[in-house]
Amino acid sequence: MKKLTFILVLLSGFINAQTTVNLRSLKTHYGNQSTGTGYSGNAGSHSEFDNMVNLNSSGTTLHVDTTVDITSYQGPRGGNHTPYQQWNPPRWNGPGSDRYAIIYTGWFKPNKSGTYSFRTYTDDSHEFMIKGIGKTNDIVTKHYGWNTWAYGTATLDKTQWYEFEYRIQNYGGVGAANFQYILPNGNTYNQLSPNHPFAEWTATDPNFEPITHTGYVYGAEEEALSGVTVELKTQNKNQVGFSYTTQATTTTDSNGYYSFNTTLDYNDYDYTIDIVPPVLTIPTLNDISYFTSKLISGAYNSKDYWRMDVNNDGKFSVADLYSMLAYMNGIFNQYANTTPSTTVFHYQQNPFYWDPLETDTDDKSESFGYGNYSLFDRNNGDSTIFYIIRAGHKN
Repeated sequence: MKKLTFILVLLSGFINAQTTVNLRSLKTHYGNQSTGTGYSGNAGSHSEFDNMVNLNSSGTTLHVDTTVDITSYQGPRGGNHTPYQQWNPPRWNGPGSDRYAIIYTGWFKPNKSGTYSFRTYTDDSHEFMIKGIGKTNDIVTKHYGWNTWAYGTATLDKTQWYEFEYRIQNYGGVGAANFQYILPNGNTYNQLSPNHPFAEWTATDPNFEPITHTGYVYGAEEEALSGVTVELKTQNKNQVGFSYTTQATTTTDSNGYYSFNTTLDYNDYDYTIDIVPPVLTIPTLNDISYFTSKLISGAYNSKDYWRMDVNNDGKFSVADLYSMLAYMNGIFNQYANTTPSTTVFHYQQNPFYWDPLETDTDDKSESFGYGNYSLFDRNNGDSTIFYIIRAGHKN
């Protein structure tokens, strides 16, 4: 009984193997005996077949683009006209059509590893192709002209998915299509069917890995930043240098969270995430009263370091700090030496030594991501370099 149960489980898994592929049905030759662009009667070569199944070729039009079970009679199970019309894919004028092409495409993963023998039969021309295995034009079997058997081999790995295409053209009379294979180390051809599916089949690329990315944007004090624009940018995989193109844009929610779910294949692209700087919204830079009030009431931080020349002596020093304190405490009502400098400079690193303002080129006063403004440290006798004051933007 245990043995019987084991067999049934295997059989169930075998029957349920995926066998769906893509099918494109075309009317060719304008549906009559006219020639099309780049092709005449039966496809006589690979390039002529390319032209015949190209929807940009005059004489070729799409009848239907769909998916089918490749092991069904819509798949290549037509024998060699016996029994009559066993092969039954959709055709523009029904089973009695001629001047048409049927193209099966998709991916398969074979049931065993090793070298397979194939033979294919159609009415009329056909090509069976497995991409990327080293065959010329990827062709495993082919025949150009009236119906006959074609033979070929391919060495395959049961752990790998292979992309395939099986083209079949009918120019006149009864159509037929057949696909048979011999297992590695076997000697008998098996007709593709539900009992002999050859492989697991799929209409969609199983190797496709969509680019997805999630993350958070935080400020200097690790607070969530909402409404920040985030961009996902890509460039071709293994491209030399950097030349990224924006592919998707989103904004962070109230928790600073963002998410990207794309239909781009990670196997084809490298990607990076960029944060778009918002417009700097602090008060006008020459509003010294704003910075003075921050000196007194601002919160402490240790992220970024800023300075402003208050007394217009060409440098930022303790004298500027004293001037701001005096102004804040009403010792004088306006700053001396006319208007204080409108330039605000910023150091992202620990600024143990400040260059004079007139020679300082590290001006990031309007760059996003440098959020906290700083002066000297009043809490320690102005001797430990800086007092940190709070402003609106944080990195």
